[in-house]
Amino acid sequence: MKNNLSFLYLIIGQSLANAGDVFYIVALISLVYSLTDSTFFVSLVPLINTLSAFVSGIIAPLLIDKHPLKRILVFSQFWKTVFLFLLIIYTIYFLRVNNIYILFLMIGIISFLDGWANPSRNSMIPRLVEEDHLVKANSLVTITDQTIRLGGWAVGGIILSLLNSKWVFWITFIFYIISTLFMSLIRDRKQKDLSDSHLPKTLKDSLIEGWNLIIKSKNLRIIHLIILFEAMASTVWLSAVLYVFIQKRLEVGVHWWGYLNTSLFVGILLAGFIGYKWSWINKQLIPTILIGSFMVFLTTLLFGLNNLPWLALILIGLNGLFDQLKVISIQTILQSTVGDRLLPKIYTAQNALITLVFGLATAAVGVIADIFNILLTFMIASLLLIISFVILFATRNSLLQKITISHQISHQK
Repeated sequence: MKNNLSFLYLIIGQSLANAGDVFYIVALISLVYSLTDSTFFVSLVPLINTLSAFVSGIIAPLLIDKHPLKRILVFSQFWKTVFLFLLIIYTIYFLRVNNIYILFLMIGIISFLDGWANPSRNSMIPRLVEEDHLVKANSLVTITDQTIRLGGWAVGGIILSLLNSKWVFWITFIFYIISTLFMSLIRDRKQKDLSDSHLPKTLKDSLIEGWNLIIKSKNLRIIHLIILFEAMASTVWLSAVLYVFIQKRLEVGVHWWGYLNTSLFVGILLAGFIGYKWSWINKQLIPTILIGSFMVFLTTLLFGLNNLPWLALILIGLNGLFDQLKVISIQTILQSTVGDRLLPKIYTAQNALITLVFGLATAAVGVIADIFNILLTFMIASLLLIISFVILFATRNSLLQKITISHQISHQK
């Protein structure tokens, strides 16, 4: 894997794109708030991003059937770069409060294009890396993603304080250009081996193929049921929820919000390093998922019941560690058992599901925290997680069997 240049280009290209995305959002929020002085308009930014990404995931299968994944990645990043350039020019010369809707339209287009990036990247990994190196590859992706996520907001905030939002946009633009260049250097040798003989025959078949695969395959149903339960439960780790928890349960200063977030991300990074260095995980994927699932439940429950700040740091770090080990293992199972042509369909359906469920759960957890109390949100999350674990434990023998999926599944009536 160390000599795999295409995988290296994929990691570097996507990392630059992700860093640019963080800087872009930092600059965008600052720009919108300084122009409107309204939290409502600021809240429209994540809402538009979520809706655009959901729509993008719905129609992505049409592109996947007609174009190689590398072309989709390059196309997506190239046009994101073009529209970001247009957005910069627009904000410098034309942006006013009365025409801010044009800015939101551009935000929606960029987010729509970005909706193809992660499913395409995750589907490219097994094409560029040998199967026995998939755990290492996914762990390396985790390390880079979380490092950018951990440091990107801080670095973006520092740059914003020293310069202004327009300069942050220009830095993002440079990152996007370099990212596009690295994406274009990827060589996907497996693409030419994919046969067109089993492509869906109608537009409807193409759109719903990934959903049908999940519904018709027992193991895929189990995996995605677990993913949805845990996506709903994960909303308790949102910054807004943690902020309230710090005040109501831990009764400490706001600076503990930063400590908790740092501990969570350190746990996630540690999981990435463990997956990269310890090869035994590759041979124990199902046990890793089971242990991870139970520990995520246990640490979430104990965190919600706890009121000791130092213990909260340990629990949230352990939660991030075991959750990410579980995610790496699930990714590896999907990548090693689902065919190259069908894997992107699974990922696009999965992303659309997670986007929709997470968005609805985010709104629900806010209402529950406001009407009742913050402790109840953690108890509900714990209930969802223990249900998830019970389902996993009850179906572990089925999951131990190799997931086999054929193209005929999508055409079964």
